[in-house]
Amino acid sequence: MELRQIQITLNAAVGPLNEVRRQRIMEAVGLDFNIQPVPFQGALALVNPLRREALFLTDAQIQFTCEGQPAEFSPSRVEHLLGAIRDTLLLDDRFPMLLQVIAHKDANGSAFEHTVEAFTPLPPHLMRQYFPGLRGLGLRITFEEHPYVCDLRIEPLFSDPAYYFIQFNAGSQGAAQSVARVVEDAEQWVQRLQNEFNAVIEEMLGR
Repeated sequence: MELRQIQITLNAAVGPLNEVRRQRIMEAVGLDFNIQPVPFQGALALVNPLRREALFLTDAQIQFTCEGQPAEFSPSRVEHLLGAIRDTLLLDDRFPMLLQVIAHKDANGSAFEHTVEAFTPLPPHLMRQYFPGLRGLGLRITFEEHPYVCDLRIEPLFSDPAYYFIQFNAGSQGAAQSVARVVEDAEQWVQRLQNEFNAVIEEMLGR
């Protein structure tokens, strides 16, 4: 499984982002980040093209994203960036969090065919009779692990059916935690996705 994008969103009472606060945020996160235009009034978008990282802030959230092939997720760096924004904006160190991870996984053949075989008890030929032009199936697994409600989705990558598209979401459902704990939990979920969950996915797909 190859991670392509990792995104952490903190719900936070950021407040209005005037020019003074924007400048202070820029100084706190470092000069490697460049301001990007956004269609949302009052939002701030910063991109670090060398590290393929982005920060996005509104009056109610702080979001960190890294992407790549694979995405390079450094917990210490994420904690530093989010902590610097927290301190600059004088925010309480308590945040509900949403984690989203996107990954691709080699299908060792056609993901269209494998999902039709694996994700329903009906024989593939019957599925194709019921749904002419069937291209593939998706599986969505939802579960709760306090304080997180989680969602794991597996489906063919329609732009390249040699791969599965995997998306994992974990939301803390309003439970507020420190930046350090948020990043620690995010790291544990990422590791579980690559190990425990990856093994389960392979077993479900018969691979």
